[in-house]
Amino acid sequence: MTIIYESDPIKFHEQVEPLLLNREAENNLPLGILQRLKEPKGKEFCHMISFQDNGKTTFMSIRTPPHLWIIPSLDDVQPTQVQAFARFLFEENHQVPGVLGERKAVKSFLKEWGMLTGQQSERQMEQGIFRLTRLTPIQKHQQGQLIEADLSYRLLIEGWLRDYAMETGEAHLSDRAEELAEDLIGDRRLHLWVIDDVPVSMASRARTTKNGVTINAVFTPDRYKKRGYATQAVWHLTEKLLSKGYSFCSLYTDLSNPAANSIYEKIGYEKIGESVVYRFTK
Repeated sequence: MTIIYESDPIKFHEQVEPLLLNREAENNLPLGILQRLKEPKGKEFCHMISFQDNGKTTFMSIRTPPHLWIIPSLDDVQPTQVQAFARFLFEENHQVPGVLGERKAVKSFLKEWGMLTGQQSERQMEQGIFRLTRLTPIQKHQQGQLIEADLSYRLLIEGWLRDYAMETGEAHLSDRAEELAEDLIGDRRLHLWVIDDVPVSMASRARTTKNGVTINAVFTPDRYKKRGYATQAVWHLTEKLLSKGYSFCSLYTDLSNPAANSIYEKIGYEKIGESVVYRFTK
């Protein structure tokens, strides 16, 4: 087994994509990040590590600072691989603020890293990974329409992104709300569900993979909750994306929020995996 630290995202993508595509929807995060890095404006720095056995890629992980290390969902990941990965990060003095990914692999990493460093870990979130290939019709379509957000909504979206960050426990997003709003609007990814010209909910197209696309940033302000607006926003955005030729849509949910999960199941999303997020305490 050879551990390789790669600096070329195009080369790395070619090496690891076949491994990740076996579970494409579950691996939408690493696949989507690597796809983004291949684009002309993809200047984001990324740590890229792979394991090679007889010329075949058997394990990989990436990290885009300041975010966490990502452990993918693989058909045949071995605890020894995950342990070797933890030892490599330790010996090479990589920063490890935390790790996210498939539950068993993450647990193996946490155990090995704790033995190496004495650090304790704290669970931040348990996520469900959902996939949809065919929409379930909504029995009652509410008044309203899905629109692409433009610059006239920028201040509103900045505020909603800060509220979304607080609601999801991702405080780091709040500090980047202005930048994120500009990027999402500029890339025509952020969509609003609007009733009588009033935005009441939002959802965004996120990462793309070879056959699929991910939806994220689903948010409804408190004053508009429990009216089905998020369901409408996600349903219509999913329909739009599937009509563009994507084979499936995927998204992450907070498993501690059954109400949110039911929104997606109602329109045809099915849970295909889980991802746990852990941060290390100092």
